[in-house]
Amino acid sequence: MDIKKLSTKEQVLTAMDRVYSNALTTTSGGNISAIDKDGHIFITPSGIDKGTLTLDDIVEVCPDGMRIGRHAPSMELPFHSNIYRECKDIKAIVHAHAPAAVAYACMRIAPDSSCARVYEDALGKIATSAYALPGSLKLGDIVMQGFKDGYRSVMMDNHGATVGAKDMKSAIAMYETLDYLCRSLFHAQTLGGAKYIKNKIELKSTKYPIGKIGKGSAEKREEMTAFLKRAYKGQLVGCGWGTLAMRDGDGILFNADCDTPLDISADDIVKYQNGEVSADKSCKYLDLIIKIFQKTPEAQSIFISMPAAVMGFAIANVEFDARLIPESYIMLKDVKRLPYAAIGDYDLIADTLTTSCPVTVIDNEGIIAIGKNTLKAFDRLEVCDYSARSVLLAKSAANIKPINEEQVKEIDDNFNGW
Repeated sequence: MDIKKLSTKEQVLTAMDRVYSNALTTTSGGNISAIDKDGHIFITPSGIDKGTLTLDDIVEVCPDGMRIGRHAPSMELPFHSNIYRECKDIKAIVHAHAPAAVAYACMRIAPDSSCARVYEDALGKIATSAYALPGSLKLGDIVMQGFKDGYRSVMMDNHGATVGAKDMKSAIAMYETLDYLCRSLFHAQTLGGAKYIKNKIELKSTKYPIGKIGKGSAEKREEMTAFLKRAYKGQLVGCGWGTLAMRDGDGILFNADCDTPLDISADDIVKYQNGEVSADKSCKYLDLIIKIFQKTPEAQSIFISMPAAVMGFAIANVEFDARLIPESYIMLKDVKRLPYAAIGDYDLIADTLTTSCPVTVIDNEGIIAIGKNTLKAFDRLEVCDYSARSVLLAKSAANIKPINEEQVKEIDDNFNGW
């Protein structure tokens, strides 16, 4: 379901359903709105269970202030309407209470998105604000000022966070990414603290012409969309980030940056072949993917992503040791850590990924996992993030000991991890 094709009212309902389902707010907390081309604001109601909202529960606020609906609008209507009045580029607003974001709000600190490209590209600089009574005109003015000053993500002291965007799809992606940023930073703190990017390296990304190469295997495209949806539900990819690629004959299938994993269909999958693509959609990692496939013929699928636990290691610039439990090491082998500068050297990354080293974590960038099929690549992504979660939990309580070299050799002698 493409949220952009829904009515403004339906977009608000769908957005709240996703925000609540993803545990980014509570039954009574948070509010979402969108404004249509005629200046009508559609907003979630006040005091109604976020887990059972229907289309009839969404309130319409007309430009003259008249309210249409069976409920009162959210008490935070003042800052929504203020933002729309002062920032004409903003058409959708998400305010929610994701625990990690609320933690930053309680600390009265704005998380720094410059720890990773995925966060900085989506969020830019994030503003702080002052505390005021929820639902008050004063709070409406305070939050609006952050957006008026050019920020599109605003932390609300001792309260939560609010994002505003050009459309609802972008607003959901921004809030989700803000949650991942905050969680990743807390994970990094467990590992000694985040390291920030001082000189951002631009990805080498070729603009390939559209050719008459067809969409590729329907079966493989269906398989890709199923794994992307599964990865989204498992918090391994998010709205606006996470790339899956698969060989298709002498071509490559991939999901475009603009497609949300939860909404993607087989028709959205793009094919690359012989310097051409099947649709006018881009993938920032396509040149890297091509290089990896060229150098590792055994690899049939690649996952590139930024799940929160792995990103804790990436932005702390700490090596992730897969020798935690046998199952982790069997699947991942030695996870190679590469410095942030490696993102400018696709040959280095491609040379690092082999059948004996199928996973790499690049500082401040993310994880790349390859496999002999999509299930294997997905499994490696999942195992790496789950294992990273376990390490982080253990480190918060005690020193941990990985399995020793003799035990590692025993695994190598008995299992073929590829």
